[in-house]
This record gives sequence, C-alpha cells and structure tokens, in this order.
Amino acid sequence: MERLVLATRAAMSNTAVTVVDIEGVLDINTVGEFEAILQELFKKKQYKIVLNMKKLTYISSAGFGVLMSIIKDVRKNRGDIKIANVSPDIYKVFDLLELPGLFHILKTEQDAVSEF
Repeated sequence: MERLVLATRAAMSNTAVTVVDIEGVLDINTVGEFEAILQELFKKKQYKIVLNMKKLTYISSAGFGVLMSIIKDVRKNRGDIKIANVSPDIYKVFDLLELPGLFHILKTEQDAVSEF
C-alpha cells in the first residue's frame, strides 16, 4: 500500500501562510490524513494555505473531492489555497477537471506564497 507523508510549516517569507508539503499518494486510503491536517489548520484559524505538491505522485478523485469541499469555507474566512510544484501528469488531471479556474496553480512555492 502506498503511503502519504504530510508536513506543515510556516512559509519563510510570510509566516501568516502555512505550507503543507504533500509526499506520496493521496487517494481513498490516505485522504482522511489530508483532511485531518487541514481541519487542524482551520481550528487554529489558519486559512492561507499553500499545498506544495512537489513530491505528490498520485491524487485520486477523493483528494480532489476534499479540495473542492473546503475551498468555499476557506475563502469565506478570508483565506485561500494556492497549489505549487505540480508535476505535469498531475496538472493534466487538474486541467481535465477544470480546476485551474478554481485554484491558482503556481510553478514554485515562493510564487504561491507571494500571491497572499
């Protein structure tokens, strides 16, 4: 079974932004861990989030579903989710689902943090 490794940290150039490093596979078996990390951030009133997908190897519809279900509440709380370092294969899926219109996808983490 593939695993998911998640880590959160403050962005170096803007400590009001939280970076979530995502490594491995985000699917039905691991999506609960991803959702739990996000819920912990929300409990701390942290709504400015960069998802660093540099080491993400796969994302299923379950992972996309979590993103879609939380974005409205994040923006209602004057925050946003920026996505950075997306591999070409994963970007193709984002594009097929027309998610670049909903989420700002940037080339680097620094670019994403600068958007806040």
